[in-house]
Amino acid sequence: MKTLNITNGDGAADTIKQSTVPGDVLPWRDPMHHGPFPAKLSLSELGNLRAEYLAGPDADATDVKRDFQLRDRHLNAAPGYDKVTLWFEHDLLDQLQILQILDWFSRAPMDDIRLDMICIDRFAEKPDFKGIGQLNADQMASLVPLQQPVTETMLKLAAAGWAAFRSSDPNDLLAFLDNDLRELSFLAAALQRHFEEFPNAVTGLTRTETQVLSLMGQNVSNPKRLFLQNMDMETALFIGDWPTYQIIGSLCAAGLAACEPSPFRFPSFTSEAPPTFDDQRVSLTELGCRVLNGEEDAFGLMKRDGWLGGVEIASSGAVWTWNKGAAQFARRAF
Repeated sequence: MKTLNITNGDGAADTIKQSTVPGDVLPWRDPMHHGPFPAKLSLSELGNLRAEYLAGPDADATDVKRDFQLRDRHLNAAPGYDKVTLWFEHDLLDQLQILQILDWFSRAPMDDIRLDMICIDRFAEKPDFKGIGQLNADQMASLVPLQQPVTETMLKLAAAGWAAFRSSDPNDLLAFLDNDLRELSFLAAALQRHFEEFPNAVTGLTRTETQVLSLMGQNVSNPKRLFLQNMDMETALFIGDWPTYQIIGSLCAAGLAACEPSPFRFPSFTSEAPPTFDDQRVSLTELGCRVLNGEEDAFGLMKRDGWLGGVEIASSGAVWTWNKGAAQFARRAF
């Protein structure tokens, strides 16, 4: 049986290749929890946009675009396989990747192809389980009996969820949660975490920004330690080192944090950290302390020019905010 295995990145992909699991392996490398995913773009058009975003404004995106093109070419070859197995976990990053991939399969000619999925949130031998990338080859192969067929309901839900994620109005994604999502059992919790990356309606800070500033207030000053300890504050790990460093840089630029030496410098998604990166020390400023204590808000401080799915978050106009207690979005003008 000719098999294609699709998984969440190079770590898990390499382990599957080293295991007894048969078939080809396609890693899905896109960190989809941040950056643009506007509607009405094809897979290839979206890949080019994502490549430019991940490469950064001052870098040549050629190599990253080629990686996306190779990925898409391999996915387009999926109907030539007898079986396709998706290998994923419960966190926001993986759940978004599942939406995109299942949306594609919902429109692909797959009548004679078996489509299965393995998706877990724990592993007995890993009490600190964060993802399948932690597993060794034997442990990865032991997941095979957990595979379940992807149903028509799952494909329809994924297509609807993917469209809602790419909508310019986050209320569409909020309304999507009214569906019966039991067949995609980890999706609702992951999307709730996604909502918390919108600026908080009261503080003007995202959940990650709040966590990072709180850690600085506890005298965690090393950028790598901030990244690692911020991960420990998550129920389901999803954010990587590069977006965490981006956030530290934004907090410093806003005057909520300070760096010595200044300014805070961090690597891009496609480059190595400079030798001096680990020598930097960041700290909470008095202004940052006042914002954390609720004495001021961050709306006029944080300069935002980014995307969450199809929603543009920019300081140049009204920005979408999230009120977790009321479970609602609202727009706030600057």
